[in-house]
Amino acid sequence: MFRIAISRLTDDSRRITPEHRGTALSVDEAVHALREVLPTVDTTAFQSDAVQRSVNRVNDFRHDVATADGSHYRVVIAPMM
Repeated sequence: MFRIAISRLTDDSRRITPEHRGTALSVDEAVHALREVLPTVDTTAFQSDAVQRSVNRVNDFRHDVATADGSHYRVVIAPMM
């Protein structure tokens, strides 16, 4: 099971404002939740293997993304403990 946190980045990424929190049973379900919250975001960096390797190595996967309107977000996928 994984935790998902999506936060808005402002002030040149100095300010992080939580926008969405959720859980998922798998990495694929977490990516699906990301697509529901931010439908215009390119999710190619969120391939199951890349996320799982990062989670195994450093205990979470973090990636900054941009939407079509120019907003920036940080997405974190981490195992629930």
